[in-house]
Amino acid sequence: MCLIARHFESKGLPTLILGSALDIMIAGKPPRAKFVNYPLGFEAGRFKDKDDQLAVVREALKGFDNYKEPTIEPMAFEWLPGWDMVNNREKGKLDHRSPRTLEPQYQNDEDRLKADKT
Repeated sequence: MCLIARHFESKGLPTLILGSALDIMIAGKPPRAKFVNYPLGFEAGRFKDKDDQLAVVREALKGFDNYKEPTIEPMAFEWLPGWDMVNNREKGKLDHRSPRTLEPQYQNDEDRLKADKT
């Protein structure tokens, strides 16, 4: 998404990335981004929680007014303790993804080298 956003920005179309994978956003260097510390897949708010979803999206859209240079700004939303997420592909099973890291991760060395050049 970061590459697409940079392309659109170069054509004069403003973009804003709303993401929850900080390491990926840092590596991708988006023109404008808001980081929400929610699990992957829930960037726009908690499932079936319209109030939370609206609050997240409204806060993210403020980035269009406030950013004059490339930046990734964290938002002050917290994933509520006890609010379990369920993997929809395996209904009923809790998500067991690896913990987040700020170290960029690449599929192979060639991808890492290409990313380091930008």
